[in-house]
Amino acid sequence: MESLISNSYLFWGLLALLLLLAEAATFTSVAFVFSIAAAIVFLSLFVADAPQSLAGQLLLFAVAGVVLLYPIRRFQKRTATAPTTGDVAASIEGAPGGVIRYADEGGCSGRVLLDHAFLGGREWMFESETVVQPGQRVRIADVHGNILKVDLHRGES
Repeated sequence: MESLISNSYLFWGLLALLLLLAEAATFTSVAFVFSIAAAIVFLSLFVADAPQSLAGQLLLFAVAGVVLLYPIRRFQKRTATAPTTGDVAASIEGAPGGVIRYADEGGCSGRVLLDHAFLGGREWMFESETVVQPGQRVRIADVHGNILKVDLHRGES
Protein backbone atom coordinates (compact mmCIF):
# COMPACT_ATOMS: atom_id res chain seq x y z
CA MET A 1 0.00 0.00 0.00
CA GLU A 2 2.94 2.31 0.76
CA SER A 3 4.28 2.01 -2.80
CA LEU A 4 0.81 2.68 -4.21
CA ILE A 5 0.58 5.99 -2.34
CA SER A 6 4.18 7.00 -3.11
CA ASN A 7 3.65 6.37 -6.86
CA SER A 8 -0.01 7.27 -6.88
CA TYR A 9 0.21 9.43 -10.01
CA LEU A 10 1.27 6.29 -11.91
CA PHE A 11 -1.68 4.39 -10.44
CA TRP A 12 -4.15 7.08 -11.53
CA GLY A 13 -2.60 7.32 -15.00
CA LEU A 14 -2.81 3.56 -15.43
CA LEU A 15 -6.39 3.55 -14.12
CA ALA A 16 -7.32 6.26 -16.62
CA LEU A 17 -5.92 4.17 -19.48
CA LEU A 18 -7.62 0.97 -18.28
CA LEU A 19 -10.97 2.72 -17.95
CA LEU A 20 -10.53 4.14 -21.44
CA LEU A 21 -9.96 0.61 -22.75
CA ALA A 22 -13.03 -0.57 -20.86
CA GLU A 23 -15.04 2.20 -22.54
CA ALA A 24 -13.81 1.08 -25.95
CA ALA A 25 -15.18 -2.38 -25.18
CA THR A 26 -18.53 -1.34 -23.65
CA PHE A 27 -19.60 2.02 -25.16
CA THR A 28 -21.53 2.99 -22.02
CA SER A 29 -19.80 6.34 -21.40
CA VAL A 30 -19.60 5.58 -17.66
CA ALA A 31 -16.08 4.17 -17.98
CA PHE A 32 -15.18 7.17 -20.17
CA VAL A 33 -16.38 9.61 -17.50
CA PHE A 34 -14.38 7.93 -14.77
CA SER A 35 -11.39 7.66 -17.09
CA ILE A 36 -11.46 11.45 -17.34
CA ALA A 37 -11.84 11.66 -13.55
CA ALA A 38 -8.79 9.43 -13.06
CA ALA A 39 -6.88 11.58 -15.56
CA ILE A 40 -7.81 14.68 -13.52
CA VAL A 41 -6.39 13.08 -10.38
CA PHE A 42 -3.30 11.99 -12.34
CA LEU A 43 -2.71 15.53 -13.62
CA SER A 44 -3.31 17.11 -10.22
CA LEU A 45 -0.70 14.78 -8.69
CA PHE A 46 1.77 15.04 -11.56
CA VAL A 47 1.60 18.82 -11.94
CA ALA A 48 0.73 20.13 -8.48
CA ASP A 49 1.57 17.11 -6.31
CA ALA A 50 -1.79 17.47 -4.56
CA PRO A 51 -3.83 15.96 -2.96
CA GLN A 52 -1.28 13.96 -0.98
CA SER A 53 -3.63 11.72 0.99
CA LEU A 54 -5.34 8.70 -0.51
CA ALA A 55 -8.66 9.95 0.89
CA GLY A 56 -8.17 13.28 -0.93
CA GLN A 57 -7.36 11.48 -4.17
CA LEU A 58 -10.43 9.25 -3.88
CA LEU A 59 -12.60 12.26 -3.08
CA LEU A 60 -11.29 14.17 -6.11
CA PHE A 61 -11.86 11.10 -8.29
CA ALA A 62 -15.44 10.62 -7.04
CA VAL A 63 -16.41 14.29 -7.27
CA ALA A 64 -14.89 14.71 -10.74
CA GLY A 65 -16.64 11.57 -11.96
CA VAL A 66 -20.05 12.54 -10.63
CA VAL A 67 -19.73 16.14 -11.87
CA LEU A 68 -18.73 14.98 -15.38
CA LEU A 69 -21.35 12.23 -15.62
CA TYR A 70 -24.37 14.51 -16.02
CA PRO A 71 -23.17 16.76 -18.88
CA ILE A 72 -21.62 13.88 -20.81
CA ARG A 73 -24.75 11.71 -20.54
CA ARG A 74 -26.92 14.71 -21.46
CA PHE A 75 -24.81 15.38 -24.57
CA GLN A 76 -24.95 11.71 -25.45
CA LYS A 77 -28.75 11.58 -25.20
CA ARG A 78 -29.12 14.76 -27.26
CA THR A 79 -26.94 13.46 -30.11
CA ALA A 80 -28.15 9.84 -30.12
CA THR A 81 -30.23 8.62 -33.02
CA ALA A 82 -33.71 7.32 -32.38
CA PRO A 83 -33.98 3.53 -32.14
CA THR A 84 -35.63 1.81 -35.05
CA THR A 85 -37.96 -1.16 -35.16
CA GLY A 86 -37.10 -2.36 -38.64
CA ASP A 87 -40.53 -1.24 -39.83
CA VAL A 88 -39.64 1.12 -42.70
CA ALA A 89 -43.21 2.40 -43.10
CA ALA A 90 -43.32 3.45 -39.44
CA SER A 91 -39.89 5.06 -39.72
CA ILE A 92 -40.88 7.06 -42.81
CA GLU A 93 -43.95 8.46 -41.06
CA GLY A 94 -41.82 10.61 -38.75
CA ALA A 95 -38.85 10.97 -41.10
CA PRO A 96 -37.05 14.29 -41.40
CA GLY A 97 -37.06 16.41 -44.51
CA GLY A 98 -33.87 17.32 -46.26
CA VAL A 99 -32.09 19.45 -48.81
CA ILE A 100 -30.61 18.17 -52.06
CA ARG A 101 -26.87 18.51 -51.68
CA TYR A 102 -25.82 17.16 -55.05
CA ALA A 103 -27.81 15.96 -58.06
CA ASP A 104 -26.32 13.76 -60.77
CA GLU A 105 -26.74 14.62 -64.42
CA GLY A 106 -30.45 14.33 -65.15
CA GLY A 107 -31.40 15.43 -61.61
CA CYS A 108 -33.05 12.17 -60.55
CA SER A 109 -30.33 10.89 -58.21
CA GLY A 110 -27.54 12.19 -56.02
CA ARG A 111 -27.07 12.99 -52.32
CA VAL A 112 -29.47 14.53 -49.84
CA LEU A 113 -28.63 16.07 -46.44
CA LEU A 114 -31.41 15.42 -43.91
CA ASP A 115 -32.40 17.84 -41.15
CA HIS A 116 -31.45 15.22 -38.55
CA ALA A 117 -30.33 11.60 -38.46
CA PHE A 118 -32.61 9.02 -40.05
CA LEU A 119 -31.88 5.31 -39.53
CA GLY A 120 -28.40 6.24 -38.32
CA GLY A 121 -27.28 8.77 -40.93
CA ARG A 122 -27.83 12.36 -42.04
CA GLU A 123 -26.49 12.18 -45.60
CA TRP A 124 -27.98 9.62 -47.97
CA MET A 125 -27.96 8.70 -51.64
CA PHE A 126 -31.34 9.38 -53.19
CA GLU A 127 -33.43 8.68 -56.25
CA SER A 128 -36.39 10.73 -57.40
CA GLU A 129 -39.03 10.29 -60.08
CA THR A 130 -38.98 14.04 -60.70
CA VAL A 131 -35.99 16.21 -61.55
CA VAL A 132 -34.55 17.96 -58.51
CA GLN A 133 -31.90 20.63 -58.12
CA PRO A 134 -29.34 21.24 -55.35
CA GLY A 135 -30.87 23.34 -52.58
CA GLN A 136 -34.44 22.08 -53.06
CA ARG A 137 -36.26 20.64 -50.04
CA VAL A 138 -37.46 17.06 -50.30
CA ARG A 139 -39.25 14.54 -48.14
CA ILE A 140 -38.60 10.82 -47.82
CA ALA A 141 -41.15 8.70 -49.68
CA ASP A 142 -39.54 5.26 -49.28
CA VAL A 143 -36.31 3.43 -48.50
CA HIS A 144 -34.76 0.79 -50.76
CA GLY A 145 -31.62 -0.63 -49.18
CA ASN A 146 -29.29 2.31 -48.64
CA ILE A 147 -31.06 4.61 -51.11
CA LEU A 148 -33.86 7.00 -50.20
CA LYS A 149 -36.71 7.55 -52.60
CA VAL A 150 -37.61 11.25 -52.29
CA ASP A 151 -40.36 13.59 -53.45
CA LEU A 152 -40.33 17.37 -53.58
CA HIS A 153 -41.46 18.87 -50.30
CA ARG A 154 -44.93 20.42 -50.46
CA GLY A 155 -44.66 24.05 -51.50
CA GLU A 156 -41.64 23.39 -53.79
CA SER A 157 -42.04 23.26 -57.52
